[in-house]
Amino acid sequence: MDNISRDILQKTMRFLTLKGYKVLSEFALPNKKRVDIIALSEKKKIIIVEVKSNKKDIKTDKKWKNYLKYCNYFYFSCNDNLKDLNFSENVGIIKNNSKGTKIVKSPKYKKLSKNTKDLLIFKIALSASSKFHRLVDPEFKKQKNNSIYIYKKINSKN
Repeated sequence: MDNISRDILQKTMRFLTLKGYKVLSEFALPNKKRVDIIALSEKKKIIIVEVKSNKKDIKTDKKWKNYLKYCNYFYFSCNDNLKDLNFSENVGIIKNNSKGTKIVKSPKYKKLSKNTKDLLIFKIALSASSKFHRLVDPEFKKQKNNSIYIYKKINSKN
């Protein structure tokens, strides 16, 4: 991840945390697609955010549409270099600049089934505990403790 994208990611994570969300970066969804940020509120609202630092990245990235069925709200987060972004009502925009971070376009709420929501919350918990374990114990084998590995392990038992 380049420095501009990392800055956008960090500012967006702080912004969502201050709004009451618990956030994770680089989270693997059940469809094996990895999102930049997933956030969960105490009311069990789920937000997915994709960080974009240039228009080319937005235009060439088509995988974000596969994320929509896993969240109540979907956002792109960018800096002031990206202007005139037009998306459907299902997509929100979070802008980061020197003055702060704010939502400039709110997405339409999308209801998730109870099963989907429960599965995501469970996998968020697994991923968070795995990331925390790696933080405390950096020597732990990362390749066997990431969220994609957790999904494979759970799905192979079913």
